[in-house]
Amino acid sequence: MYNISKLYDLASETAIFLKSQISSQIPDTHKQLALNFSADLETLNSKSLKEQWRPESVVRGLRFSPQSLGNQPTPELRNLYEAARIAFGLVRWTEFYEDDEWSRSFLPNFANGEGFGPDGRIYHNSIILGLFILGPNCVYPPHAHPGEEFYIVLTGHPEWQIGASNQYKEKTPGSVLIHRSNECHSIRTIEEPLFAVFGWRGNISAPSWYRKDMTDESEKKLYPKIRKG
Repeated sequence: MYNISKLYDLASETAIFLKSQISSQIPDTHKQLALNFSADLETLNSKSLKEQWRPESVVRGLRFSPQSLGNQPTPELRNLYEAARIAFGLVRWTEFYEDDEWSRSFLPNFANGEGFGPDGRIYHNSIILGLFILGPNCVYPPHAHPGEEFYIVLTGHPEWQIGASNQYKEKTPGSVLIHRSNECHSIRTIEEPLFAVFGWRGNISAPSWYRKDMTDESEKKLYPKIRKG
């Protein structure tokens, strides 16, 4: 049965989990941003926000849903994972990007589910909260965006790169990744799909960008094409 209040439960559990991890796994350079995200999410229940409906579309990456939703989470992750499972059918799933040279390799394995946000089930103009799937053996290429971002890994063992010159590092369920404004990041999966909670704050309306070589700041920025509607 449709119950939009379960998206607010997802926001609440996400805020709780973020705060619980600040002292243990978030770098000092990103702690304040994690606190800001948590505070933003805690305010959602106190606001009168509007439901909105948009046309549904085919999202090929959702074929990995059974693998993403059939796991047994660790005790510390259980409440957030269950909130995400319940909210799974409430978020608005899209492939987000248009098919182009940059997105073509990963787009068939990519699913972006916006719960709160400009295009979410619940409208918000400065916060995005949603769910994310990236299928196995896939690379979400290096890119950046003015909006600040977090991911919380729910299932899978993806490899994450933060910083254009840094190495990829394996992450496990419960890992929290924070991206500052315009900080380069990339994700690659191996044998398992990635299922995660994600959020944006700040300048969320500004476009994402990339360079063919993200370490070369003399290159001009290029912009992936975003799907409309």
